[in-house]
Amino acid sequence: MSVEKGFWERVGSVLGSKEKRLRVVKLLLKYGLSVRGDEVYVGERVKVSLKSIAEEAGVDRRTVLETLRAVSSDPVLREFFEKLRPAGPSLVSVARVLGYRCLVIEIYEDRPGILAWVSSALAEKGINILQVVAEDPNIYEEPKMYVVVSQDIPEGVISKILQHPVIKRVSIS
Repeated sequence: MSVEKGFWERVGSVLGSKEKRLRVVKLLLKYGLSVRGDEVYVGERVKVSLKSIAEEAGVDRRTVLETLRAVSSDPVLREFFEKLRPAGPSLVSVARVLGYRCLVIEIYEDRPGILAWVSSALAEKGINILQVVAEDPNIYEEPKMYVVVSQDIPEGVISKILQHPVIKRVSIS
């Protein structure tokens, strides 16, 4: 299955046009939650209650269970969600607490070289990159790239980054 053409088509064919089930799948992806049968995990052994997932997705527990069973009934989606894991601790929301800064980069389209462009602009000013979190444009409707750096962003760096033709917007948090 090619992610570019197949992931959401496959999800749609398995779940149908059920918006509530789609919300559950998006939540599983957002947090990197693994599905094994009728249970959901963070990592290998930490179970997440279906009630918690239901509350976060704005659906009832039964919808979560139906979604898990539908995902598990499809061999490709079952394998994907069984192997899915969180990427690890994200510094994005705690960057300021640690004295860091986070660039939030929005793009018009996915294209090779965006990260290289951004990292070059930062490297020219001697700015150390601590973490990069890039949302997969084949999974996220409006993907963002988060670049956590060790210091304030000097003048001129943002304008240099914005010179790339597919970078739409850059903000600092």
